[in-house]
Parts: sequence; C-alpha cells; structure tokens
Amino acid sequence: MTGTGGISLAGPVLVTGAASGIGKAIVGRLTPEVAVLAVDRDVAGLARLHGEFGDSVHAVPGDLMEANAIDDLIERAWDLAGSIRGVVNCAGIYPVTPMLEMSIAEWDQVLALNLRAPFAVMRSVVQRMIDAKVGGSIVNVSSSASRLARPGIAHYGASKAGLNQLTANAAIEWAPHGIRVNAIAPGLIATENVMKYARAAGQAEHEAKLARIPIGREGQPEELVDLVQFLLSDASSYCTGGVFPADGGLTLGIPSY
Repeated sequence: MTGTGGISLAGPVLVTGAASGIGKAIVGRLTPEVAVLAVDRDVAGLARLHGEFGDSVHAVPGDLMEANAIDDLIERAWDLAGSIRGVVNCAGIYPVTPMLEMSIAEWDQVLALNLRAPFAVMRSVVQRMIDAKVGGSIVNVSSSASRLARPGIAHYGASKAGLNQLTANAAIEWAPHGIRVNAIAPGLIATENVMKYARAAGQAEHEAKLARIPIGREGQPEELVDLVQFLLSDASSYCTGGVFPADGGLTLGIPSY
C-alpha cells in the first residue's frame, strides 16, 4: 500500500504506546493507507484513536508490563489483521529520580517496559513472520538519552542504550529472513507529557536541553513520523541495524561558547 509521499508499506503495522504522544502521531500518519494494530493499556485513548482516524485503526488493549501476556496480545493482533508486516515499539516511561533515591522496583519497571517489552514483542511477531514466510520491518523508538547522560535518568538511559544494542543484534539475526530492524533516537520532542513536565519540575532540564540544540527548539511528534514511515517501507530496503537520530542536533556536541 502507498502512504503519504508515495512510500510503499507492505501491510499491517503494530504500534505500541499508540494512544498518545509519538505513538499517536505515528498511527495518524500510517492510516488510512494501511491497517494499524494500536496497542496500549489506555482503553479510552484507543477508542479516541478509532474515532479520530477511522476503521483502519484496530485497538489491541494490553499491558506490556505483563511479560507473560505479550504473546497472547500479539496472537490477538495477528489474528485481527491476518498478519503483521511492520512493528513500531514506542511504549515507554520516563521517570526522573536520582540514583541514590531510585528503588529497585522503579529500576525494574523502567527496564521492563522500555527494554524487555520491545524484546518480547519483536520475538513474538518475528516468529510468526518466519512461520508465515513473510518479511517485515521493525522500528524501535530509542532516545538521545541512550548517548547523553543526565542526572535522574540512569534507568531510562540504560534502557534506551540497551534498546540500541538489541536493535543491532535483532538486525543481524533476522536479516536472513527478510526482516529489517532499525531504531530512531528522538531528542526533545514536545509531547503533552514532556511539556507538562517542562512547566513543572523539569523546567531547568528543559531549558538546558534547548540551549544545546543547534536547531534551537523542541521537535514535534509529527516530525518523527516521516522517518518512521521511511524505515517501515521498502524505501529503506538497504537499511538495517541503524539508529537514526532525530534530535535537532542535540547529540552532535557543544553548539556554542
């Protein structure tokens, strides 16, 4: 099928964290040209997606923190669409806690959703792709925090650095099956939750990031979706294992003196 800008998508795409933020923007771009399996634990948010984007959106409610339930969730999604040819792992959490105040439970929660869940989702989908003898493309949503250390996000940064390496390993193992795996690494993106945090406890952090961005502003969720669509499509057929920055230059270095 052909998406916006004439980029061809092979078939149904599963998007996690679909009910808000970057995930919602991705869903909006992919529909109505391709069926989207929208995964989120926010049932009301999934219902709003269907109302906003139409019948191309198929809600698949589920909690990715429940590791043992992920395979059943993927089976429901696969059966609903007939197959899955693309995956966008976008679900994630971003608590800010200094390491000496960070509980083991909080560490485990962040790693469970940001790293374990993408592994489990990919493994489950790819096994079905291989069994069905179809190829596909996977895009993992990483972060500039995988490269830049900041106080309070040791668990988040570690989870995203791990996601980059998971992306590379998956790309190597699954290339013989016609399955490509890439990641994008957004910087400061003006989602509703990010801006809410910036207006409250995170104001100093937000301003420090802005001062380091050569482009000089936050990115918008919609500015990521063309890159995601490109990586899902055959237009990127020779790209696998890459981590593509989308951060306005944040991770390039010191922008000025």
